[in-house]
Formats: sequence, structure tokens, C-alpha cells
Amino acid sequence: MFPLGHPSKAPAEKRWSPAPAKRLRGLRGCYFTYVLTFLGYYFAMSVFGSVLSVYLTGLGLSAGEMSFVLSASSLFCFFIGPLAGYLSDKTRNPRLINISLVLAAGLFALAFSQCRQVWLLFLFNGLVLSFINCASPIFEQVAGASRFRYGALRVWGTLGYAAGAQWAGLLLGENLASLLFPLTFFASCLGAFGFWATGYRGGEEAPKKGEASSPEAKKPGLWVLLKNPQFFLFLVLVFLAAGCSSVNMNYAPLLLTTMGLSTRDAGTVLFFATLTEFPLILFSHRFMDRFSSKSILAAGFLSFLFQFLLYGFSRTAFLSAAVLILLQAVTSTLFMMVRLKAVRNLIGPEFTATGLSLAGSMHALAAIVVQNLGGFLMDATSIYTVYFFLAGLSLLGLFLTAFLRIGNRERVFSASNAGSL
Repeated sequence: MFPLGHPSKAPAEKRWSPAPAKRLRGLRGCYFTYVLTFLGYYFAMSVFGSVLSVYLTGLGLSAGEMSFVLSASSLFCFFIGPLAGYLSDKTRNPRLINISLVLAAGLFALAFSQCRQVWLLFLFNGLVLSFINCASPIFEQVAGASRFRYGALRVWGTLGYAAGAQWAGLLLGENLASLLFPLTFFASCLGAFGFWATGYRGGEEAPKKGEASSPEAKKPGLWVLLKNPQFFLFLVLVFLAAGCSSVNMNYAPLLLTTMGLSTRDAGTVLFFATLTEFPLILFSHRFMDRFSSKSILAAGFLSFLFQFLLYGFSRTAFLSAAVLILLQAVTSTLFMMVRLKAVRNLIGPEFTATGLSLAGSMHALAAIVVQNLGGFLMDATSIYTVYFFLAGLSLLGLFLTAFLRIGNRERVFSASNAGSL
């Protein structure tokens, strides 16, 4: 018997204190943490951005004001992307950088919900979407560096994005647009927690046995990128591919309605087109490391060339819709995945985050430049001329790919330490 007022603390501490820590340690790095990461991250991206143009129209913005606000994300990404990637590599702490970006995006989404002035909408939209998009290179790196297969992880991002778009449309249709932004914040917190729980350390990792113990002795300077002409050629190819992909995604609904489909039918076509990327990502381990980056890039530009020539010449909605379903999302996803593979093979793991961020900036620049050129051609001629212009860019990309020299030594999508998933 213990005296009153002096209960034994030993049993209580043994029974309760270690349990939460043990549960968290058991959760660290399991497959479920990656599910949370990609579901939360891509859900936040989609629920905020997928219906943003409709939301802005509902606020009473004109077409010019809406275009101005929407352009902020690409403009901000162009500058923030390389900075975020460089900080990830420089600090050797990509986990901290990415968690900060995702959580900040959620907070700025709440601020965006209170804005009505165009300049404030421009500012906070640019911050939210650029922070979310600039976190993407590290998430792609996580999917390629974990013990699980890339496709088994990244496929949850596809599901999260689809679910976010569905919820965004539902809330907007029920006049509950104000809930979009708390939902963005919640999803960003979920993604950040999942990322923390994966235990991914990236640049924080200790040197392997036999390597120099000092990071300064092993890590090269940023000048390595500046002295690599093949990397700059790759960035040009990223620019061309991203410009074609961005304009095609924005103009595809208009193309289908111009050919006679209703808006609802065009939306159904785009829905099924998005689903086609699911098996491509899920089974990426079976082909992405088997073929060289050069071959994959050439196949992507060939696919774009075929699509755009068909859209330019065809006036049959059924044929164009069938090709769009089969090839649009597949080709864009292929270019997205080959970026990670090509950067790893061109500049190695030391500057992967920086290289991916620079590629992301080229994507943002292409979205601004090629989109504006496409809009000019659309106003001056027709949508079919826009697709002939995109076919020309695809042909140029195919030609430049022939000069790319890139190895195939890095196994990103089917790493030997991958689990059974």
C-alpha cells in the first residue's frame, strides 16, 4: 500500500508516457504516410486552383482582370522556384523548406478568401499557387527516392487532384465557395504532416561510408549547372514541351465546343482524359527506367505533333475527342515524369532539387509566353491556327532532342530498394 498523497508514478509512466512516441515511430515511413502526403498535397492544389477562374468571375472580375490574377502563379513560380530549390540544396534540409512552403500556401489561401481587390487577389493567388507548385519538385523526388515504387505513391496524387476538383465544383455549384479555402488549408496541413511523417531527409542525410564527412568537401558549387550545356538544352526542351502542354490543356475545351460538343460533353471528355494517366503512373516502374530520357522526350514530342496536326486539320468532334482522351494526359504526364529522370541523369543527386526547380521555372515561363502567343493567334485567326503553331513547336522540340546527350545510369522509378508496392 502506498500512503495517501504519494501514489506510485512508475506504473503510470510505464503505461502511458511511451505509447504516443512509439505509435508515431511506428507510423514513420510507412506507406500510409506517403498516401497522406500525396492525397493532401494534390487535393490542396486542385481544390484551390481547378475552379479559380469560375470563382473570380463570380466576384465580378472582368475577363482582363481575371487573366491578370491567373497569370500571377506562373510569374511568381518563375522567381520563387529556383530560390526554393537552391535553398533546399544549400541548407541540405528540403523537408523543412517544403513543409514551410505547403503550410504557407494554406495560410495564404485563407487570406485570399478575404480579398476582393484585384491587386490583392493577384498577390495572394501568386503566393498560394507558386508555393504549392514550387513544392512539387521535392514531392517528385520523394516519390522517386522512397523504398516504395514511384507509381504506387504518385498515383495517390492523381486521385487527390481528381477528388479536389470534384469537391471544388460541388461547393461552387452549391454556393459554398467560401469553404474552398479552409479546405485548402486543411489539405495542406494534411500533406505537410504526411511529408513530415515519411521521415524523408533528402539533403540532411549523413554521408555514406567511405564518403567525405564534410558537406563542403563533397558538395559542388552551383557553377556545375552553369557549365553544363546539355542541361541548358534540356531546359529549352522543357520550355517547348511545357508551352505545348499548357496551351493544349487550356484550349482543349474550346476546341471541342468549337467542333460542336456541348460544354458538359467537353467536360466529360476531359474527365476521361485525366483518368488515362492513372495506369501510366501506376506502372511507370515497368518502362521509365528501361528507356532513356532522350527516347521518352522524342516519343512525347512525336505524340504532341500527331495530336496537334490532327486537331488542326480535323473538323470531326468524335475523332478529336477520342485522340484527346487517349493521348493528352498521357503525353503531359510523360513529360512531367521524364523531368525527374533527366535531371537526375544530367546533374546527379547533389543538385536535383535546384535542377527540378529551374525546370519548373521554365515551365512557368513557357505558360506565360506561349499562352500569350496562342491568344494573339486565336484573336487574329482561329483556334485551328493555334494548333498548327503548337505542331511547329513540337517539331522543333523533336529536332532539338536529337542533339541531347544524356545517360541512363540513375534508376528513379524502379529503385532496387523499392518495396513490393
